[in-house]
Amino acid sequence: MKIIEVSRRRRQLYLLTFEGGEPIEVDVRTFDESPYNEGCNITEEQLNGLLAASQYNRARERALYLLGLRDYACKELEQKLYAEAPPETAAAVVERLRQVGLLDDERYAARLARSLSEGKRYPRRRIEQELRRRGISSLLIQAAISELEGEDYEQALALLQKKYYNKLNDPDSRRRVIAALARRGFSYGAIRRAMDEMGAPDDEE
Repeated sequence: MKIIEVSRRRRQLYLLTFEGGEPIEVDVRTFDESPYNEGCNITEEQLNGLLAASQYNRARERALYLLGLRDYACKELEQKLYAEAPPETAAAVVERLRQVGLLDDERYAARLARSLSEGKRYPRRRIEQELRRRGISSLLIQAAISELEGEDYEQALALLQKKYYNKLNDPDSRRRVIAALARRGFSYGAIRRAMDEMGAPDDEE
């Protein structure tokens, strides 16, 4: 088939119009680096190769943009790329970024676990849930959590001292505080121990 027109589109894309065929979009860089141009003939196999290269390059550019905003786990980034490319292309991009060191699930898991523990005072169970939600493997989750310092009750105690120290004076307020900590992922045992450290009475006794 013959490429009868190459017109510039938004977001650094070309629209290729063919003689007797449907138009397609290809990113500017991929097309400019290809041997094709307006007026030349291209086979279906060559067109499929051009489209595959364009999908890969667009997904890679999107991945690099996202990584410039924040860190990602491999699976998390791969899923983000599904809007730009089919799953096999997204997986190939992520694997390449992993190979060159731009993605590292072990490093990411350790850093995120530490941030959630020290910054948000999450208990281990909640941190595990957050890491799993981002596609981190169980093995790496356990390794990251094992490096954390402090116990869950100490995290709960820090939150009581910072956010709830003036809300422990009556049973209703204490129940609301307990419910808030439970929603945050703390076990009742950790909450009760932290409350004891604060000198809050046990309303169940």
